[in-house]
Amino acid sequence: MPVKVIVGAQWGDEGKGKIVDLLSENVDIVARYQGGANAGHTVVVGDKTYVLHLIPSGILHPDVVCVIGNGVVLDPQAFLDEVAFLESLNIKVRGRLFISHNAHLIMPYHKLIDSLKEQGAEKIGTTGRGIGPAYEDKIARRAVRVADLFHRERFAAKLG
Repeated sequence: MPVKVIVGAQWGDEGKGKIVDLLSENVDIVARYQGGANAGHTVVVGDKTYVLHLIPSGILHPDVVCVIGNGVVLDPQAFLDEVAFLESLNIKVRGRLFISHNAHLIMPYHKLIDSLKEQGAEKIGTTGRGIGPAYEDKIARRAVRVADLFHRERFAAKLG
């Protein structure tokens, strides 16, 4: 099976989503391997325009299976909101979208840390969505993963 990989090299704003959407018409699986619910990407399918932040744009094509990989930092609320938005448009998500149990979660405290850092002298202009602090926790091996949601004691221990 042939594989096509789209990798951006310009800090996340180089049109990857548009290329992925064009290629999505002729593939079986679209996988997102990193990033989070950041600024989003606009996708046009037919005469309709959609803005997605987290879910792979392949979801807009009814025969495509989508995967959120373990390199993604997943904001649970943004994810649920995006699923609800897509389902409100009669786009089938359940049974077509799969999430790695090793994907890390963006917790409310990540957003707070992001916001507080942006008020300081060393601000870097983030979107304030907690992505950077979530990756810090991932690298430090203290992050909460999707799998932890299914194990109450482990989840509680990670929250300390």
